Amino acid sequence: MPTQTTCGVYGCNRAAWCRFASGIHATEIRCRRHALVYGPVCGRAITVALVVGTILVAINQGDVLLSGHLTALVVAKIGLTYLVPFSVSTYSALAANRLPAR
Repeated sequence: MPTQTTCGVYGCNRAAWCRFASGIHATEIRCRRHALVYGPVCGRAITVALVVGTILVAINQGDVLLSGHLTALVVAKIGLTYLVPFSVSTYSALAANRLPAR
């Protein structure tokens, strides 16, 4: 069975980088750019970021939020608190589905 070496998204000719299961017997091949915006990966990463980020904000910034001393620095820290689990979830999904090096 021949392997697909380019992205499976219509009009994209970039090199294939990830393979995602899209059905019982079907797979989708994506380049790096299209793998980053692949719906199931992004959806799962957003869910993880919301759950884990909220817990971490409550632990790390809860006292500041409850006391009402919200500053620009605290807002930036809260944004980063959500960005970290999003990034980790996305990276792990892409690493798990990465095509083997040729």
